[in-house]
Amino acid sequence: MRTRRSHWLAVCALVAYSTVLIQFVVFKAIPTIHIGHRIYRIAGTHTGPGNFVPLRTIASQLNGRGNHLMAMVNLLGNILPFMPIGLLAPLVFRSFSWPKALSLGIFTGLACEVMEAVFHVGIFDVDDVILNALGVVLGYAVFAIFRHRK
Repeated sequence: MRTRRSHWLAVCALVAYSTVLIQFVVFKAIPTIHIGHRIYRIAGTHTGPGNFVPLRTIASQLNGRGNHLMAMVNLLGNILPFMPIGLLAPLVFRSFSWPKALSLGIFTGLACEVMEAVFHVGIFDVDDVILNALGVVLGYAVFAIFRHRK
C-alpha cells in the first residue's frame, strides 16, 4: 500500500530524473573523458541527415564496424540512462504495465530525438528511440521482478 508521501516522493524523483536526463541526453552535458593521452568526446553537436531506417546504426555497431568502445558506449548510453524512467513510472502511475512501459519508452525517446533536432544539438536517429524504449522497458522489468518477489 502506497502512502501519499511515498507517491509524492516518486513523482518528485521522476520529474527530477527526467530533467537531468534531458540535460544530459539532449543538451549533451557530458564531460570529455581523458584516459592517459587519449581524449574521448562522447557527446557533442552532430550534423548530417540523421537516420530514419530502424536498426541501421545498431546493426553497424553490433557488426563491429568502427570503434568498439564507442559502439558499446553508444548502445549502453542509450539504454542505461532510460532504465530509471521504467523503475519510477510504476511508482507514480498505479496501472502501469508492459504496454505502457513500451509506449512511454517510445514517447520519451522520440521527445529527446525531436528536441535534439529542433535545438540543433544533435541528429535524429530512430535507433536511439529504439534503444531508449528498450531502456524504459528493462527498467520496468526490474521493477516487475522485485514487485513479484515481495
